Amino acid sequence: MSYGANTGHRIEALLWPFVERVVETWALPGVALCVVHDGDRVAARGFGTRDRSKGEPVTADTLFHLASISKSFVATAVLQLVEDGELDLDASITTYLPALQWADPPASGITLRQLLSHRSGIGDVSDYGWHEPELDGGALARFATRVAGWPLEQDPGAGFAYSNSAYELLGHLVATIGGQSFEAHLKERVLDRVGMATSTFLRADVSPHLGASPHLGLPPQVVEGAYPYTRKHAPSSTLHSSAAELGRWMVAHLADGAGLMSPGTHEVMWTPVVESGSEWHAHMALGWFWGTHREHLVVNHSGSDPGFATNLALMPELGLGVSVLANSNTAPIFGLTRAALDVLLGREPADPPLPPVTVPLASVLERSGVSAAADLYRRLAAADPPTADVDEEGFEDAVWGLIEMHRTDLAWPLLELWRLVQPRSSPAWGNTGWAHEIAGRLQTAAEHLQRAVELDPDNDEATTMLRRLLSAP
Repeated sequence: MSYGANTGHRIEALLWPFVERVVETWALPGVALCVVHDGDRVAARGFGTRDRSKGEPVTADTLFHLASISKSFVATAVLQLVEDGELDLDASITTYLPALQWADPPASGITLRQLLSHRSGIGDVSDYGWHEPELDGGALARFATRVAGWPLEQDPGAGFAYSNSAYELLGHLVATIGGQSFEAHLKERVLDRVGMATSTFLRADVSPHLGASPHLGLPPQVVEGAYPYTRKHAPSSTLHSSAAELGRWMVAHLADGAGLMSPGTHEVMWTPVVESGSEWHAHMALGWFWGTHREHLVVNHSGSDPGFATNLALMPELGLGVSVLANSNTAPIFGLTRAALDVLLGREPADPPLPPVTVPLASVLERSGVSAAADLYRRLAAADPPTADVDEEGFEDAVWGLIEMHRTDLAWPLLELWRLVQPRSSPAWGNTGWAHEIAGRLQTAAEHLQRAVELDPDNDEATTMLRRLLSAP
């Protein structure tokens, strides 16, 4: 498929105005997009501000924390070492990291393929420790040692269970085999090879003139000292990159890994190995998800950490790619991705989605407090036709980053408002319980989590947190 100059015109006439409307109506701090068509034709642009406290604009070169998109870069580094004969995908991790002492005997047989495809049985991170970052070169190895001491949550190979911790182990493996720090290896072997000159896993290397700041809470704001970065979670989360440089990344992978690995190795990396869930994440390959859009294959990965939301999606059969970067958790990244893909496919983008009700509530909550915001919520919930989406997802997007960053002092008004206007929302009670746990009020936390589970027995996050609290000594 080739649209040539016509696609460039459609991007300018349809896509960029669509993004501008979303940024305005959703009151987003900033967004950057990159689209690739015809395999190697790239267009990138920024919208909004990279820091509301300063007002500096987002550009195509602004560096965003990519969160879990980082994992596709780790998978690329591992497959390079496989191609070089340094690693075997079906060998156990103990073959290469014999110093790790596994508390659960079956864990010693976990293979690299299982780690890459989230079938290791290793549990996920419960507290990322963003509020107490470990910045020294030994942080990743120390975390790998702690992971080895965890009991498995399921047998290796039993099925898909997403694990950030598995990717920290893979990062430690890459550093060990490569003989240098994880960050240095990824820069030399991956980033530099495709011309991603300013991209980095080290926050200290992000120029203050390029970095986007995370925005948290309601209304979204830059919280001093709150940033999702620690070197123990570098492989799963901490790559910083721009829309422009992600264009080079997408072009390389649309060309079967050109400059990074052979087409045969790239095919191995992209071959799905396990079912994993939803439309976008229906199957898991090695570090990449397989999904569909308009019945076309989409190879993709998304990411979300406090203050950042990202998505990267490729249609390899058509030579198309889209990356969406936002410096808040409230951006509709999948909606933006779908709109961009539709424009590239020659379709008209759908109307922008209604903004979450938290957008109009933000200024009232800040200025007049919970009671006034609740009154406005009730009026908006009764509006016909609706002008805002009153679903609980808007509240959750606005609050969880504050809790994960251990800034519960800023979360309480929003949590109180959420439970007041949606008293039967399981996520409202679950997030409140999580916040009480972070604040050290364990009995109160358990009570709120119990209520969350009563309202929705399928709330797995609340169930896991409650089980952890009740089993604590």
